Amino acid sequence: MNIMPVAAPSPRSYRAALPAVLFVVSIFFLNFLSRIILAPLMPILEIELGFNHAAAGNIFLALGVGNAIGLLLNGFLSREINHNRTVGWSAVIVGVISLFLSQAWSYPSLVCGMLALGICVGLYLPSGIATVTSLVRPEDWGKTIATHEAAPNTAFVVAPLLAEAVLLFADWHVAVLMLAVIQIMLGLLFLRFGKGGAYPGVSPLSSLAGRLVRRPVLWLLVFCFCTAVGISMGPYSMLPLFLVDDRGFSREAANQLLAISRIGAVILPFVSGWFTDRWGAKPALFLYFALCGCATILIGLASGPLLVAAVVLQPMFSVLFFTPAFTVVSHMFNPEERAVVVSFVGPINAFLGVGLIPWALGQLGQAGYFSEGFVAQGALCVLSLALLPRFPSNH
Repeated sequence: MNIMPVAAPSPRSYRAALPAVLFVVSIFFLNFLSRIILAPLMPILEIELGFNHAAAGNIFLALGVGNAIGLLLNGFLSREINHNRTVGWSAVIVGVISLFLSQAWSYPSLVCGMLALGICVGLYLPSGIATVTSLVRPEDWGKTIATHEAAPNTAFVVAPLLAEAVLLFADWHVAVLMLAVIQIMLGLLFLRFGKGGAYPGVSPLSSLAGRLVRRPVLWLLVFCFCTAVGISMGPYSMLPLFLVDDRGFSREAANQLLAISRIGAVILPFVSGWFTDRWGAKPALFLYFALCGCATILIGLASGPLLVAAVVLQPMFSVLFFTPAFTVVSHMFNPEERAVVVSFVGPINAFLGVGLIPWALGQLGQAGYFSEGFVAQGALCVLSLALLPRFPSNH
């Protein structure tokens, strides 16, 4: 097969570019589903492979460390093969690593597999953002990024449902194996037919990167992204264990609630995209920090119906961040700079948000302080409101 990407047309309206955007979004959906599928399976994995909550946190720490490494490597790879090919090859490589992960036979092999998976999934994001924004005219970036963000939010819904469905007739290995095969096939199709991103990336060690790190707004973005990724991934990674061991839910009930809680999160990014295009990024970020912070605090403090309400609302509010945040990135940095910014911000928030925060929640859970961990995360999110005046006014 001749694996050559189709040249990207000039940026078009959102409606005209939607098929090409959805092709990229499908890659992101499987990328994200591969990295979170083990979270709803964690109660089973703890029993089968013989580890505790703290060790479960180590698994997500390995994923976060790998993700950070992969994001750093993106600039070197995309510089050589363009963003388009990087998106396609990242899917193929994630699928190959998932094949090996599906055969994990022990806790150490699971940790090593998650580290390798993290590296591979990290290759996607900077090139994915660069690709979708190259397809669409700037005035439609809010809707475009909201569409892109629908991928992880849909994956959050699908993961627990897929896990429970597979467990009805097979074990957890089959769920990972299915994702591996589909990812390889879709990646090969994208390498042949995918559009957008037909320009090279920039090394994070370039002079351009050196100039960007001297801009204070970049460090403001680093902090905000770390907070947002942590408050999305941390609770999701550890909620099944928290609900089962700390609040007395069955595994099936916990995963059902986890899936239900993410349904609204599939739609909210589009509302956030419309709100961002209409009113600007800063008002959208204000809503995010206030609502998501309060809902996360409530998870740690509540029980009974109030806990169920908090678990349902927190994921809905947690997705309000990414559309205005990526819109800020798209408006403040030119196309060459955007991938560098994501490559720079990404490793830090991957290590902290994807890895360290779930690890810390696992340590707290093992020590009997699960609730306090959620309260602390929510309080940090609310306090981040103080940073909003430092954002430039972008509409």
